Amino acid sequence: MIKNTSIIILLFLSLSCTQNAAKKETENEDFPLYTPTWTSLQRHQTPQWLKDAKFGIYTHFSLESMQFKEGNGNKYKHELIDEFTFENFDAKKWAELFERSGAKFAGPVAWHGSGMVHWDSDITKLDVVDIGPKQDVTGLLKKEITKRNMKFLMSFHPGYWYNALLDNENPGREMPEFQELYGPAHDQAITRFTPWKDHVEKQSKYSASYRNLWLKKMKEAVNKYSPDISWTDVSFGGTVWSHNVGKFKNGKAISDSLYFNGFDERRQRLYLSHFFNNALKHNKEVAFVYKEHDISPGIGMRNFENGLIDKLAYDTWMTDIDICHPVSWWYKPNMDIKKADLLIDMLVDVTSKNRILLLNVPPKPDGTFAQFIKDELYQVGDWLKLNGEAIYGTMPWSIYGEGPSILPQTGHYSEKKDNASYNELDFRFTQKDNLLYAICLGIPKGEVVIHSLGSNARLYPGDILSIELLGSDAAIQYEHNPYDLTLQMPDDYHGNFACVFKIHRKP
Repeated sequence: MIKNTSIIILLFLSLSCTQNAAKKETENEDFPLYTPTWTSLQRHQTPQWLKDAKFGIYTHFSLESMQFKEGNGNKYKHELIDEFTFENFDAKKWAELFERSGAKFAGPVAWHGSGMVHWDSDITKLDVVDIGPKQDVTGLLKKEITKRNMKFLMSFHPGYWYNALLDNENPGREMPEFQELYGPAHDQAITRFTPWKDHVEKQSKYSASYRNLWLKKMKEAVNKYSPDISWTDVSFGGTVWSHNVGKFKNGKAISDSLYFNGFDERRQRLYLSHFFNNALKHNKEVAFVYKEHDISPGIGMRNFENGLIDKLAYDTWMTDIDICHPVSWWYKPNMDIKKADLLIDMLVDVTSKNRILLLNVPPKPDGTFAQFIKDELYQVGDWLKLNGEAIYGTMPWSIYGEGPSILPQTGHYSEKKDNASYNELDFRFTQKDNLLYAICLGIPKGEVVIHSLGSNARLYPGDILSIELLGSDAAIQYEHNPYDLTLQMPDDYHGNFACVFKIHRKP
Protein backbone atom coordinates (compact mmCIF):
# COMPACT_ATOMS: atom_id res chain seq x y z
CA MET A 1 0.00 0.00 0.00
CA ILE A 2 2.84 2.36 0.92
CA LYS A 3 4.63 1.44 -2.29
CA ASN A 4 1.54 2.19 -4.42
CA THR A 5 1.03 5.46 -2.59
CA SER A 6 4.63 6.48 -3.30
CA ILE A 7 4.16 5.72 -7.00
CA ILE A 8 1.01 7.87 -7.11
CA ILE A 9 2.83 10.75 -5.36
CA LEU A 10 5.75 10.49 -7.80
CA LEU A 11 3.39 10.49 -10.76
CA PHE A 12 1.57 13.53 -9.35
CA LEU A 13 4.83 15.41 -8.80
CA SER A 14 6.03 14.48 -12.29
CA LEU A 15 2.79 15.71 -13.83
CA SER A 16 2.93 18.92 -11.79
CA CYS A 17 6.51 19.58 -12.88
CA THR A 18 5.58 19.00 -16.54
CA GLN A 19 2.60 21.37 -16.28
CA ASN A 20 4.68 24.03 -14.51
CA ALA A 21 7.41 23.75 -17.10
CA ALA A 22 4.85 24.15 -19.89
CA LYS A 23 3.34 27.12 -18.07
CA LYS A 24 6.74 28.79 -17.66
CA GLU A 25 7.54 28.16 -21.30
CA THR A 26 4.24 29.74 -22.36
CA GLU A 27 4.70 32.68 -19.99
CA ASN A 28 8.29 33.25 -21.04
CA GLU A 29 8.47 36.54 -22.94
CA ASP A 30 10.88 34.90 -25.39
CA PHE A 31 8.28 32.30 -26.33
CA PRO A 32 6.15 33.92 -29.04
CA LEU A 33 2.57 33.04 -29.69
CA TYR A 34 2.99 34.56 -33.16
CA THR A 35 5.76 33.37 -35.41
CA PRO A 36 6.86 35.38 -38.47
CA THR A 37 4.68 33.48 -40.94
CA TRP A 38 1.48 34.70 -42.58
CA THR A 39 -0.27 31.56 -41.33
CA SER A 40 0.53 32.41 -37.73
CA LEU A 41 -0.12 36.13 -38.10
CA GLN A 42 -3.53 35.53 -39.62
CA ARG A 43 -4.75 34.35 -36.23
CA HIS A 44 -4.54 37.91 -34.96
CA GLN A 45 -7.93 39.60 -34.73
CA THR A 46 -8.62 43.32 -35.09
CA PRO A 47 -9.94 44.36 -31.66
CA GLN A 48 -13.57 45.27 -31.18
CA TRP A 49 -12.62 48.53 -29.51
CA LEU A 50 -11.31 49.85 -32.85
CA LYS A 51 -14.42 48.75 -34.71
CA ASP A 52 -16.47 50.58 -32.04
CA ALA A 53 -14.31 53.73 -32.01
CA LYS A 54 -15.24 54.94 -35.52
CA PHE A 55 -13.30 58.23 -35.33
CA GLY A 56 -9.65 59.09 -34.75
CA ILE A 57 -7.19 61.90 -35.42
CA TYR A 58 -3.57 61.90 -36.50
CA THR A 59 -1.23 64.74 -37.35
CA HIS A 60 1.21 65.33 -40.19
CA PHE A 61 4.29 67.22 -39.04
CA SER A 62 8.01 66.79 -39.68
CA LEU A 63 10.89 68.62 -41.29
CA GLU A 64 8.56 69.07 -44.27
CA SER A 65 6.38 71.31 -42.11
CA MET A 66 9.18 73.88 -42.15
CA GLN A 67 9.28 73.95 -45.94
CA PHE A 68 5.95 75.78 -46.00
CA LYS A 69 7.22 78.66 -43.90
CA GLU A 70 7.84 81.85 -45.85
CA GLY A 71 11.21 81.77 -47.58
CA ASN A 72 11.79 78.04 -47.05
CA GLY A 73 10.33 76.68 -50.27
CA ASN A 74 13.70 75.90 -51.85
CA LYS A 75 15.51 74.69 -48.75
CA TYR A 76 16.57 71.09 -48.33
CA LYS A 77 15.62 69.11 -45.24
CA HIS A 78 19.05 69.24 -43.62
CA GLU A 79 18.86 73.03 -43.87
CA LEU A 80 15.60 73.03 -41.90
CA ILE A 81 16.70 71.03 -38.85
CA ASP A 82 17.51 74.13 -36.80
CA GLU A 83 14.10 75.62 -37.64
CA PHE A 84 12.16 72.53 -36.57
CA THR A 85 11.94 73.61 -32.93
CA PHE A 86 8.19 73.12 -32.37
CA GLU A 87 8.64 75.84 -29.77
CA ASN A 88 4.96 76.06 -28.81
CA PHE A 89 4.15 72.35 -28.84
CA ASP A 90 2.01 71.35 -25.86
CA ALA A 91 0.99 67.67 -25.69
CA LYS A 92 -1.73 68.43 -23.16
CA LYS A 93 -3.40 70.96 -25.46
CA TRP A 94 -3.16 68.55 -28.39
CA ALA A 95 -4.83 65.78 -26.42
CA GLU A 96 -7.52 68.16 -25.13
CA LEU A 97 -8.31 69.14 -28.72
CA PHE A 98 -8.52 65.52 -29.85
CA GLU A 99 -10.76 64.63 -26.94
CA ARG A 100 -13.06 67.60 -27.46
CA SER A 101 -13.31 66.70 -31.15
CA GLY A 102 -14.83 63.35 -30.21
CA ALA A 103 -11.89 61.21 -31.33
CA LYS A 104 -11.56 57.83 -29.64
CA PHE A 105 -7.98 57.27 -30.77
CA ALA A 106 -5.22 59.67 -31.76
CA GLY A 107 -1.50 60.02 -32.24
CA PRO A 108 1.37 61.48 -34.20
CA VAL A 109 2.88 60.77 -37.55
CA ALA A 110 5.83 59.16 -35.83
CA TRP A 111 8.13 58.94 -38.85
CA HIS A 112 7.76 60.76 -42.14
CA GLY A 113 9.70 61.27 -45.32
CA SER A 114 13.28 61.11 -44.06
CA GLY A 115 15.51 59.21 -41.65
CA MET A 116 14.37 61.42 -38.76
CA VAL A 117 11.95 59.89 -36.26
CA HIS A 118 9.61 61.67 -33.84
CA TRP A 119 10.48 59.66 -30.74
CA ASP A 120 13.42 59.33 -28.36
CA SER A 121 15.57 56.86 -30.26
CA ASP A 122 18.59 54.91 -29.07
CA ILE A 123 19.29 53.79 -32.63
CA THR A 124 19.77 57.16 -34.30
CA LYS A 125 20.63 60.74 -33.38
CA LEU A 126 18.16 61.87 -36.04
CA ASP A 127 15.31 62.10 -33.56
CA VAL A 128 13.26 64.84 -31.93
CA VAL A 129 15.21 64.63 -28.66
CA ASP A 130 18.72 65.01 -30.10
CA ILE A 131 17.81 67.56 -32.79
CA GLY A 132 14.89 69.84 -33.67
CA PRO A 133 12.28 70.07 -30.89
CA LYS A 134 14.62 68.53 -28.26
CA GLN A 135 11.70 66.76 -26.57
CA ASP A 136 10.05 63.35 -26.89
CA VAL A 137 6.98 64.39 -28.87
CA THR A 138 5.66 60.83 -29.16
CA GLY A 139 6.15 59.99 -25.50
CA LEU A 140 4.51 63.21 -24.31
CA LEU A 141 1.54 62.66 -26.60
CA LYS A 142 1.08 59.07 -25.51
CA LYS A 143 0.96 60.14 -21.86
CA GLU A 144 -1.68 62.82 -22.47
CA ILE A 145 -3.77 60.84 -24.98
CA THR A 146 -4.03 57.66 -22.93
CA LYS A 147 -4.72 59.71 -19.79
CA ARG A 148 -8.00 60.68 -21.47
CA ASN A 149 -8.98 57.07 -22.20
CA MET A 150 -8.20 57.40 -25.90
CA LYS A 151 -6.23 54.72 -27.69
CA PHE A 152 -2.77 55.67 -28.93
CA LEU A 153 -1.82 55.52 -32.61
CA MET A 154 1.59 55.77 -34.23
CA SER A 155 1.75 56.12 -38.00
CA PHE A 156 4.85 55.33 -40.06
CA HIS A 157 5.67 56.91 -43.46
CA PRO A 158 9.39 56.17 -43.83
CA GLY A 159 9.80 55.84 -47.60
CA TYR A 160 12.51 58.48 -48.01
CA TRP A 161 14.55 56.32 -50.39
CA TYR A 162 12.50 57.55 -53.32
CA ASN A 163 13.57 61.15 -52.90
CA ALA A 164 16.97 60.40 -54.40
CA LEU A 165 15.88 60.96 -57.97
CA LEU A 166 13.77 63.98 -57.06
CA ASP A 167 16.58 66.00 -55.52
CA ASN A 168 19.75 64.44 -56.87
CA GLU A 169 21.35 67.91 -56.89
CA ASN A 170 20.90 68.14 -53.12
CA PRO A 171 24.40 68.61 -51.63
CA GLY A 172 23.20 67.02 -48.39
CA ARG A 173 23.13 63.64 -50.12
CA GLU A 174 26.91 63.74 -50.42
CA MET A 175 27.43 64.65 -46.75
CA PRO A 176 28.11 61.64 -44.50
CA GLU A 177 26.28 63.18 -41.55
CA PHE A 178 23.05 63.32 -43.58
CA GLN A 179 23.30 59.94 -45.29
CA GLU A 180 20.67 58.50 -42.95
CA LEU A 181 18.45 61.56 -43.29
CA TYR A 182 18.04 61.10 -47.04
CA GLY A 183 19.07 57.55 -47.76
CA PRO A 184 22.12 56.84 -49.91
CA ALA A 185 22.49 58.55 -53.27
CA HIS A 186 21.71 56.22 -56.16
CA ASP A 187 20.86 56.18 -59.88
CA GLN A 188 22.65 59.51 -60.25
CA ALA A 189 22.80 59.28 -64.05
CA ILE A 190 19.04 59.71 -64.29
CA THR A 191 18.15 63.38 -64.48
CA ARG A 192 14.59 63.35 -65.81
CA PHE A 193 12.22 61.27 -63.75
CA THR A 194 8.50 61.04 -63.12
CA PRO A 195 8.29 59.10 -59.84
CA TRP A 196 4.71 57.94 -60.26
CA LYS A 197 5.24 56.55 -63.78
CA ASP A 198 8.84 55.54 -64.30
CA HIS A 199 9.66 53.38 -61.28
CA VAL A 200 10.20 50.11 -63.14
CA GLU A 201 13.16 51.08 -65.29
CA LYS A 202 14.37 54.10 -63.39
CA GLN A 203 14.38 53.35 -59.68
CA SER A 204 16.20 51.11 -57.27
CA LYS A 205 14.46 49.19 -54.50
CA TYR A 206 15.36 49.47 -50.84
CA SER A 207 18.83 48.23 -49.96
CA ALA A 208 19.30 45.45 -47.39
CA SER A 209 21.04 47.90 -45.03
CA TYR A 210 18.10 50.30 -45.17
CA ARG A 211 15.57 47.50 -44.70
CA ASN A 212 17.48 46.34 -41.62
CA LEU A 213 17.60 49.86 -40.21
CA TRP A 214 13.86 50.27 -40.87
CA LEU A 215 13.09 47.07 -38.97
CA LYS A 216 15.24 48.17 -36.01
CA LYS A 217 13.47 51.51 -35.79
CA MET A 218 10.02 49.98 -36.13
CA LYS A 219 10.74 47.46 -33.37
CA GLU A 220 12.13 50.22 -31.18
CA ALA A 221 8.94 52.25 -31.55
CA VAL A 222 6.94 49.21 -30.41
CA ASN A 223 9.27 48.47 -27.50
CA LYS A 224 9.31 52.03 -26.19
CA TYR A 225 5.72 53.16 -26.78
CA SER A 226 3.61 50.01 -27.25
CA PRO A 227 1.06 51.74 -29.51
CA ASP A 228 -2.52 50.50 -29.64
CA ILE A 229 -2.55 51.06 -33.41
CA SER A 230 0.37 50.71 -35.79
CA TRP A 231 -0.58 52.43 -39.04
CA THR A 232 1.68 52.09 -42.06
CA ASP A 233 1.73 54.16 -45.22
CA VAL A 234 2.22 53.07 -48.84
CA SER A 235 5.94 52.44 -48.35
CA PHE A 236 5.17 49.36 -46.23
CA GLY A 237 4.28 47.29 -49.28
CA GLY A 238 4.04 49.66 -52.21
CA THR A 239 1.07 47.98 -53.90
CA VAL A 240 -1.21 51.01 -54.12
CA TRP A 241 1.21 53.62 -55.39
CA SER A 242 -0.43 55.34 -58.33
CA HIS A 243 2.24 54.04 -60.73
CA ASN A 244 0.55 50.64 -60.35
CA VAL A 245 -2.75 51.91 -61.75
CA GLY A 246 -3.38 49.84 -64.87
CA LYS A 247 -0.85 47.25 -63.76
CA PHE A 248 -2.32 45.81 -60.55
CA LYS A 249 -6.02 45.82 -59.77
CA ASN A 250 -8.01 44.17 -56.98
CA GLY A 251 -5.14 41.81 -56.23
CA LYS A 252 -4.59 40.73 -59.82
CA ALA A 253 -1.50 41.43 -61.91
CA ILE A 254 -2.66 42.89 -65.23
CA SER A 255 0.79 43.87 -66.47
CA ASP A 256 4.09 42.09 -67.03
CA SER A 257 6.04 44.93 -65.38
CA LEU A 258 4.93 45.18 -61.75
CA TYR A 259 6.98 47.30 -59.38
CA PHE A 260 6.21 47.17 -55.65
CA ASN A 261 8.49 49.68 -53.96
CA GLY A 262 8.00 48.53 -50.38
CA PHE A 263 9.53 46.27 -47.76
CA ASP A 264 10.11 42.58 -48.32
CA GLU A 265 7.71 40.05 -46.85
CA ARG A 266 10.28 38.60 -44.47
CA ARG A 267 10.79 41.89 -42.67
CA GLN A 268 7.08 42.66 -42.78
CA ARG A 269 6.43 39.40 -40.95
CA LEU A 270 9.23 40.00 -38.46
CA TYR A 271 7.78 43.38 -37.60
CA LEU A 272 4.20 42.18 -37.26
CA SER A 273 5.09 39.18 -35.08
CA HIS A 274 7.10 41.53 -32.86
CA PHE A 275 4.21 44.02 -32.62
CA PHE A 276 1.62 41.34 -31.83
CA ASN A 277 3.82 39.56 -29.30
CA ASN A 278 4.64 42.83 -27.56
CA ALA A 279 0.89 43.36 -27.15
CA LEU A 280 0.57 39.94 -25.53
CA LYS A 281 3.38 40.84 -23.16
CA HIS A 282 1.46 43.96 -22.10
CA ASN A 283 -1.90 42.16 -22.06
CA LYS A 284 -3.46 44.52 -24.59
CA GLU A 285 -5.36 44.22 -27.87
CA VAL A 286 -3.72 46.04 -30.74
CA ALA A 287 -4.57 46.83 -34.34
CA PHE A 288 -2.43 46.95 -37.46
CA VAL A 289 -3.61 49.11 -40.37
CA TYR A 290 -2.11 48.98 -43.86
CA LYS A 291 -2.81 49.93 -47.47
CA GLU A 292 -5.03 47.61 -49.42
CA HIS A 293 -2.78 44.85 -50.82
CA ASP A 294 0.45 45.39 -48.89
CA ILE A 295 0.23 42.11 -46.96
CA SER A 296 -1.64 38.84 -47.23
CA PRO A 297 -5.40 38.95 -46.53
CA GLY A 298 -6.94 38.46 -43.13
CA ILE A 299 -4.24 40.22 -41.10
CA GLY A 300 -5.01 43.66 -39.72
CA MET A 301 -7.30 46.30 -41.19
CA ARG A 302 -7.10 47.73 -44.71
CA ASN A 303 -7.03 51.47 -45.39
CA PHE A 304 -8.02 53.80 -48.22
CA GLU A 305 -5.87 56.91 -48.43
CA ASN A 306 -8.00 60.03 -48.68
CA GLY A 307 -10.74 58.08 -50.37
CA LEU A 308 -14.35 57.00 -49.98
CA ILE A 309 -16.35 54.07 -51.36
CA ASP A 310 -19.93 53.77 -52.59
CA LYS A 311 -20.72 50.30 -51.27
CA LEU A 312 -21.27 48.43 -48.03
CA ALA A 313 -18.07 46.65 -46.99
CA TYR A 314 -18.26 43.30 -45.23
CA ASP A 315 -14.94 43.66 -43.47
CA THR A 316 -14.15 46.80 -41.49
CA TRP A 317 -11.94 49.31 -43.30
CA MET A 318 -10.30 52.58 -42.34
CA THR A 319 -10.02 55.70 -44.45
CA ASP A 320 -7.63 58.51 -43.63
CA ILE A 321 -9.06 61.84 -44.78
CA ASP A 322 -7.09 65.07 -44.89
CA ILE A 323 -8.84 68.08 -43.36
CA CYS A 324 -6.91 70.30 -45.81
CA HIS A 325 -8.90 71.36 -48.87
CA PRO A 326 -7.56 70.69 -51.43
CA VAL A 327 -5.39 67.91 -50.06
CA SER A 328 -1.95 68.91 -48.82
CA TRP A 329 -1.50 66.95 -45.53
CA TRP A 330 0.61 69.84 -44.16
CA TYR A 331 -0.30 73.19 -42.66
CA LYS A 332 0.17 75.98 -45.20
CA PRO A 333 -0.44 79.73 -44.89
CA ASN A 334 -3.86 80.78 -46.22
CA MET A 335 -4.95 77.17 -46.55
CA ASP A 336 -8.60 76.12 -46.74
CA ILE A 337 -10.07 73.15 -44.87
CA LYS A 338 -13.10 70.90 -44.94
CA LYS A 339 -15.87 72.36 -42.80
CA ALA A 340 -17.59 70.60 -39.91
CA ASP A 341 -20.73 69.93 -41.98
CA LEU A 342 -18.78 67.90 -44.55
CA LEU A 343 -16.60 66.18 -41.92
CA ILE A 344 -19.71 65.02 -40.05
CA ASP A 345 -21.36 63.80 -43.24
CA MET A 346 -18.20 61.88 -44.14
CA LEU A 347 -18.05 60.31 -40.69
CA VAL A 348 -21.68 59.22 -40.93
CA ASP A 349 -21.20 57.92 -44.47
CA VAL A 350 -18.12 55.84 -43.70
CA THR A 351 -19.67 54.49 -40.48
CA SER A 352 -22.75 53.30 -42.36
CA LYS A 353 -20.50 51.43 -44.81
CA ASN A 354 -18.47 49.61 -42.14
CA ARG A 355 -15.59 52.06 -42.22
CA ILE A 356 -13.59 54.04 -39.67
CA LEU A 357 -12.55 57.66 -40.23
CA LEU A 358 -9.01 58.76 -39.40
CA LEU A 359 -8.76 62.53 -39.84
CA ASN A 360 -5.47 64.26 -40.55
CA VAL A 361 -5.18 67.59 -38.70
CA PRO A 362 -1.80 69.29 -39.27
CA PRO A 363 -0.25 71.69 -36.76
CA LYS A 364 1.49 74.93 -37.66
CA PRO A 365 5.30 74.90 -37.83
CA ASP A 366 5.47 76.21 -34.25
CA GLY A 367 3.59 73.14 -32.94
CA THR A 368 0.18 74.75 -32.33
CA PHE A 369 -3.12 74.29 -34.16
CA ALA A 370 -4.69 77.19 -36.02
CA GLN A 371 -7.87 78.58 -34.46
CA PHE A 372 -9.89 78.07 -37.66
CA ILE A 373 -9.02 74.35 -37.57
CA LYS A 374 -9.92 74.07 -33.89
CA ASP A 375 -13.26 75.80 -34.48
CA GLU A 376 -14.35 73.16 -37.02
CA LEU A 377 -13.19 70.32 -34.77
CA TYR A 378 -15.11 71.78 -31.83
CA GLN A 379 -18.28 71.66 -33.92
CA VAL A 380 -17.62 68.02 -34.84
CA GLY A 381 -17.17 67.25 -31.16
CA ASP A 382 -20.36 69.09 -30.18
CA TRP A 383 -22.30 67.10 -32.78
CA LEU A 384 -20.87 63.84 -31.45
CA LYS A 385 -21.79 64.75 -27.87
CA LEU A 386 -25.41 64.96 -28.98
CA ASN A 387 -25.50 62.26 -31.66
CA GLY A 388 -22.54 60.02 -30.87
CA GLU A 389 -24.73 57.08 -29.89
CA ALA A 390 -25.55 56.70 -33.60
CA ILE A 391 -21.81 56.40 -34.36
CA TYR A 392 -19.82 54.92 -31.48
CA GLY A 393 -20.27 51.21 -30.89
CA THR A 394 -22.66 50.78 -33.80
CA MET A 395 -22.55 48.39 -36.71
CA PRO A 396 -23.84 48.77 -40.26
CA TRP A 397 -27.34 47.74 -41.22
CA SER A 398 -27.99 45.53 -44.26
CA ILE A 399 -28.82 48.73 -46.19
CA TYR A 400 -26.25 51.47 -45.74
CA GLY A 401 -28.37 54.33 -47.03
CA GLU A 402 -30.40 56.04 -49.72
CA GLY A 403 -30.54 59.39 -51.48
CA PRO A 404 -29.61 61.23 -54.66
CA SER A 405 -26.01 62.17 -53.90
CA ILE A 406 -23.25 60.13 -55.52
CA LEU A 407 -19.48 60.03 -55.26
CA PRO A 408 -18.04 60.90 -58.70
CA GLN A 409 -14.76 59.29 -57.66
CA THR A 410 -14.12 56.44 -55.24
CA GLY A 411 -11.23 54.45 -53.85
CA HIS A 412 -7.68 55.47 -52.99
CA TYR A 413 -6.91 59.19 -53.42
CA SER A 414 -10.44 59.99 -54.62
CA GLU A 415 -11.02 62.86 -52.14
CA LYS A 416 -8.50 65.23 -53.67
CA LYS A 417 -10.70 68.21 -54.46
CA ASP A 418 -14.47 68.67 -54.54
CA ASN A 419 -15.98 65.21 -54.48
CA ALA A 420 -18.26 64.22 -51.60
CA SER A 421 -21.42 66.28 -51.07
CA TYR A 422 -24.72 65.42 -49.43
CA ASN A 423 -28.11 66.99 -48.74
CA GLU A 424 -31.30 66.54 -46.71
CA LEU A 425 -32.55 63.76 -49.02
CA ASP A 426 -29.55 61.57 -48.20
CA PHE A 427 -29.91 59.07 -45.35
CA ARG A 428 -27.43 56.67 -43.78
CA PHE A 429 -28.26 53.83 -41.38
CA THR A 430 -26.46 52.37 -38.38
CA GLN A 431 -27.69 50.01 -35.69
CA LYS A 432 -27.05 48.92 -32.12
CA ASP A 433 -29.00 46.13 -30.39
CA ASN A 434 -32.72 46.87 -31.04
CA LEU A 435 -32.08 50.42 -32.18
CA LEU A 436 -31.88 51.55 -35.79
CA TYR A 437 -30.50 55.01 -36.49
CA ALA A 438 -31.64 56.84 -39.62
CA ILE A 439 -29.22 59.74 -40.07
CA CYS A 440 -30.23 62.53 -42.41
CA LEU A 441 -27.24 64.31 -43.95
CA GLY A 442 -28.95 67.67 -43.65
CA ILE A 443 -31.83 69.32 -41.82
CA PRO A 444 -35.12 68.42 -43.53
CA LYS A 445 -38.31 70.45 -43.19
CA GLY A 446 -41.86 69.27 -42.84
CA GLU A 447 -42.61 65.76 -44.05
CA VAL A 448 -39.66 63.37 -44.20
CA VAL A 449 -39.89 60.26 -46.36
CA ILE A 450 -37.44 57.36 -46.02
CA HIS A 451 -38.13 54.82 -48.76
CA SER A 452 -35.73 52.13 -47.49
CA LEU A 453 -37.75 51.72 -44.31
CA GLY A 454 -41.08 50.73 -45.83
CA SER A 455 -42.64 47.51 -44.54
CA ASN A 456 -42.13 45.81 -47.91
CA ALA A 457 -38.40 46.04 -47.22
CA ARG A 458 -36.46 45.03 -44.10
CA LEU A 459 -38.77 46.45 -41.43
CA TYR A 460 -41.96 44.38 -41.25
CA PRO A 461 -45.30 45.79 -40.06
CA GLY A 462 -45.18 46.26 -36.30
CA ASP A 463 -41.39 46.21 -36.10
CA ILE A 464 -41.22 49.91 -35.15
CA LEU A 465 -42.19 50.64 -31.54
CA SER A 466 -41.38 54.36 -31.42
CA ILE A 467 -39.18 57.04 -32.97
CA GLU A 468 -37.36 59.97 -31.44
CA LEU A 469 -35.16 62.74 -32.83
CA LEU A 470 -31.90 63.19 -30.94
CA GLY A 471 -31.65 66.71 -29.57
CA SER A 472 -35.43 67.25 -29.55
CA ASP A 473 -38.09 66.63 -26.91
CA ALA A 474 -40.88 66.64 -29.51
CA ALA A 475 -42.95 63.50 -30.02
CA ILE A 476 -42.22 62.26 -33.53
CA GLN A 477 -45.33 61.41 -35.52
CA TYR A 478 -44.82 58.74 -38.16
CA GLU A 479 -46.57 56.40 -40.56
CA HIS A 480 -45.07 53.06 -41.52
CA ASN A 481 -46.52 51.76 -44.78
CA PRO A 482 -45.37 49.19 -47.36
CA TYR A 483 -43.51 51.79 -49.43
CA ASP A 484 -41.79 54.08 -46.92
CA LEU A 485 -41.53 55.49 -43.43
CA THR A 486 -43.01 58.97 -43.28
CA LEU A 487 -42.03 61.27 -40.41
CA GLN A 488 -42.98 64.77 -39.40
CA MET A 489 -39.99 66.98 -38.65
CA PRO A 490 -40.50 69.18 -35.54
CA ASP A 491 -40.68 72.89 -36.33
CA ASP A 492 -38.52 73.84 -33.37
CA TYR A 493 -35.49 71.69 -34.18
CA HIS A 494 -32.38 73.90 -34.28
CA GLY A 495 -29.56 71.54 -35.23
CA ASN A 496 -27.00 72.76 -37.78
CA PHE A 497 -25.74 69.51 -39.25
CA ALA A 498 -26.89 65.92 -39.81
CA CYS A 499 -29.88 64.95 -37.67
CA VAL A 500 -30.51 61.51 -36.20
CA PHE A 501 -33.82 59.63 -35.97
CA LYS A 502 -33.61 56.93 -33.32
CA ILE A 503 -35.94 54.07 -34.19
CA HIS A 504 -36.86 51.63 -31.43
CA ARG A 505 -37.48 48.18 -32.92
CA LYS A 506 -39.31 45.18 -31.60
CA PRO A 507 -36.83 42.75 -29.96
